Amino acid sequence: MGIQGNEYSYPWLDEGEVPPLPFDRDRIHIISQGVADPVFDYDIVPLTYTDSRWMAYVVRADINDMKHVTPEPINIQDNVIEFWYVIHRNTMLGPYMEFGVTFSATVNSPDGNTYKAGYYPYMYLSNDSPIFAGKEPFGFPKKAAYIAAFEHGTNNNYFNMAMERRGYFLHTANGRYSDKPVAARPTFYGKTDWGRMNYRITTEPDVIKSIHEVTYLPSELPPGFGTGHRFQLNPASIRTATSNDIRSWYMSGTPYDYMGGQLGNVEVVGLISFTFNLIIPPAKTIWTKTITRDPDKDFGMLLYATPFKYNMRHRFLLPQYSQG
Repeated sequence: MGIQGNEYSYPWLDEGEVPPLPFDRDRIHIISQGVADPVFDYDIVPLTYTDSRWMAYVVRADINDMKHVTPEPINIQDNVIEFWYVIHRNTMLGPYMEFGVTFSATVNSPDGNTYKAGYYPYMYLSNDSPIFAGKEPFGFPKKAAYIAAFEHGTNNNYFNMAMERRGYFLHTANGRYSDKPVAARPTFYGKTDWGRMNYRITTEPDVIKSIHEVTYLPSELPPGFGTGHRFQLNPASIRTATSNDIRSWYMSGTPYDYMGGQLGNVEVVGLISFTFNLIIPPAKTIWTKTITRDPDKDFGMLLYATPFKYNMRHRFLLPQYSQG
């Protein structure tokens, strides 16, 4: 039995499936709040994925709109965007759904190197553990959302995807695979010298100082995992659809999430789907900047500003009472 009186037994410890609970091991291993019941822990690194299904729309946007949502020192390289859904079936964080947008970008680092990578301005996920595991150490801009993605029908020829957050649909699309060539692809596709990068911000509790960082994940496997690349695609699993095969496309901005409005009117070029395995090791910091705030000059504007017009400071209705 799992519980007998006040004595607890954990059969999964004896079976070697999970490490000891946080307070049963050295404190150095606890890397996530809360301490008694962390959302994720050190045993996930490097994070591994097997048999995930990636469904990536290729879209073109106004490059000025793309630059408007990209912070320094990240430089956008072209106007082709990967607009993707993923079904993660087997991961060290459990199964979950994911959505993201990837730009081709570079950073000229103070170490003299130019880093080339896919940069993520938007990401949405269905579960809390991968949200925190990506956001806290790496800076992935992850938020929670309801995400659905399906391939169905004869030979899985049909696809449909949808994403909803806080009562608003952010995106939905559907269509049919024709397996015809897609007219354009993001610059980083198939490039072994292009990694992935994120913009990470860590703020001290008194809000006086924030550290801004660009983190970088190279394409190569980490030490101890052999040679080759972290992202292993199964060529036999590739399916494609052209713009004519995509029957419907809806994208929106909402009072809480502005992705649709910020990206503007996009041209949908096609869809590329495939199955893959992936390893995510610890990242490298390639750029950093410290922002400080003066309590006298900055805090009035920062902490007591008029609520943002479009609801970023979320306002709530006053309770209403009957007069009778």
